[in-house]
This record gives sequence, C-alpha cells and structure tokens, in this order.
Amino acid sequence: MSEAGTVLVVGMGYVGRALAQALDQEGVAWSGWRRQKSEHPRVRSVDLDAEQLDADVAGARRIVYLAPPPKSGDGDPRLRRFLARLEADPPERFVYASTTGVYGNQHGAEVTEDAPLLAASPRALRRLDAERALVEAATRWGTQWNILRLPGIYGPGRLREEAIRAGLQVPCPDVCPAGNRIHRDDIVAVIVRLLASGAPTGVFNLADAEHMSSTRFAMAVAQRIGVELPPCIPDLEAYYATHPGMASFLRERRRVDSSRVRRALNWTPRYDDAISGIDASLGDGTDRN
Repeated sequence: MSEAGTVLVVGMGYVGRALAQALDQEGVAWSGWRRQKSEHPRVRSVDLDAEQLDADVAGARRIVYLAPPPKSGDGDPRLRRFLARLEADPPERFVYASTTGVYGNQHGAEVTEDAPLLAASPRALRRLDAERALVEAATRWGTQWNILRLPGIYGPGRLREEAIRAGLQVPCPDVCPAGNRIHRDDIVAVIVRLLASGAPTGVFNLADAEHMSSTRFAMAVAQRIGVELPPCIPDLEAYYATHPGMASFLRERRRVDSSRVRRALNWTPRYDDAISGIDASLGDGTDRN
C-alpha cells in the first residue's frame, strides 16, 4: 500500500487492535484513539464524549472509525463531534463500521445494500444516524467514504466459550432462525483493501456465505471444546422470556448478502463458513485481544 499519510483508527477495540497489527504488517503508518489509557506509543486516550475533542487529527488522510455510538440517547453525537472537528481539513477517505441492524426485520429475506432501512431498535437507529451524518459530510467535502454494515463479529476470544462452559441455553435448531456473522480477520482484510489508492466507495455488507444459526454455532463450539450444552428450548417465545437480551436479535430475521463487496474488491472471506472460522479461532494461540 503506497498511499501517503497516516491512518487514524478511532476505536482500538477488538477489531481495531487486529487492524493495527495488519497495518504494521503492510508497512502502513497508523495512530489510534481509545477511551482507556494505553501503553502503546501510537495509541492516545481520547474521550469522544467530551464537548471539545482534545486530540490532533492533522495528517490523518485516511480514517477508520470503529467507535460505537453512546448506549442511550438519540443519534450519535460522538461521530458528529468528530466530523465537525474534521471540517477544516477533511480526510481523503473515511471508513465507518456500522451494523446490519439498520435493515431491521426483513422477515427472513435476503438483504442487499439496496434493501429498505427498517431500523427499529434504539441501537440501530443511532447507527443509522451516524451513517447519514457521514455521507452528508463526506459528500460536502468530496471525501471518499465507505460504510461497512457488519453482522455478529466473532474470532479468537469471541466464541462465547465462557458462557458455553457455564451452561449456555439455546433454542432448538429447528426453531432458531438463520444467523449472520463475519470473522474479525475478514473485516480487517476488507478495511485494508479499502484504504488502498483507487478503492471503491459506497456501502458494503460483510457476511459469510453460510448463515449458520446461533444455536448451531454454539453447538459447534461446544463440541470442539468438549462441553455438552443443556437441553435446547423448543419454543422461541419461551426462550425469549428467559433470555430477553437475545429477543431483539433473533426476532429481526434477515439473510445478509455480501455479493457487492466480493465483486468490488475481488475478495472472498477467508472464513466463508462458520466451522472454518471457529476452528481457526480456537487454534489461534496468539493473544491479540
């Protein structure tokens, strides 16, 4: 990757740390922001909720924004404040990590980037606000932009092993709807490609081709770590009653199609099925979390 200018990664969490490692391997200069203090010399502690951002964005010609909106309230004031800070010196490219939750409930239909945005949950509505704010600003600036709509993210340390060992309850396979997920390393691979000179702009869905249900995913992990799950719950409403946190995810049914990004980048996920991603994640002894 030869394009000049430091990449600023806003949000050095699970994906951000892996992205930084990949950029190092590519020989790309980067700096990072995170809320917590970090010992890494290129990562700065920045409070995105502060009325005035106490951090310099000069020289960041490419920005990857991985920070989530606040957990309450309307819209995403964090991103809007950040965009306002960029007005005097807009970047050349801005990559924003959103969620497939902006599609809302599509009743099991296949969802492309052209599907109606039926976001209903407060979390998804905040993401939709962030998407619109970015597109408006980038259009005004003439900045190249990408919105990555991400489903469930998994990878090393993100297989719910602790919950599975503790006796995770799941709905029975015949009632659990299809799922959507993407491996952390496949997200990173796409972002690295989008940061290259000449990369396409626009909205891209990321998802593997399998759409394994959350139940079968948990069963596959349990089998590999030698754990027997409790008996499954045959009625979804009964499952929701005891696991209300899962209801908003499973009730919104859709099958995310990622053909557009595959064509645009001539790319195929390294882990295009969940089993290969699970096996690789369990076999990864590197502490990148």
